[in-house]
Amino acid sequence: MNNPFILIGSFVLALFGITILPENTAAPTVTPTTINVQQYMIEPTTTTSSTLFIDPYASACEQFSALAVNLGWPVDQRTVLESIIARESNCNPSAFNRKDPNGGSRGLMQINGFWNSWLIERGIINKPKDLLHADTNLRAGLEIYKYGLNRYGFGWGPWSTK
Repeated sequence: MNNPFILIGSFVLALFGITILPENTAAPTVTPTTINVQQYMIEPTTTTSSTLFIDPYASACEQFSALAVNLGWPVDQRTVLESIIARESNCNPSAFNRKDPNGGSRGLMQINGFWNSWLIERGIINKPKDLLHADTNLRAGLEIYKYGLNRYGFGWGPWSTK
């Protein structure tokens, strides 16, 4: 490589991601890795909801609101849900607020301890700590939303959106 043209040419090729292997050198072997993505896929719980692609490059709030729709949340509530998740937990599924007088508020939607026994009775959670799982928290939030919708005609009451 004493020739300056070879040196400059190699630099330009490397700049564009092209490498030339010396003669008698085998190309490196690449072993493909398989990832089991099935464990990350969640089937929608109803046939009336739309299934949304969860974009890995979207914000956490957008990803969780898409997951929520896939779990049965109405598509037309996605924007409100996203703002609730952002306000309540900053889109952190592990968020826990000890200041809630009913034993703490948990998860994306900051479901407070008032709802724990109601959610346990319905088989949505086994213990309050289950609300720290994003999918469980969104399912619990949906049940609370439906309760408000059926009883008061407005599902967002527990999150004070009016």
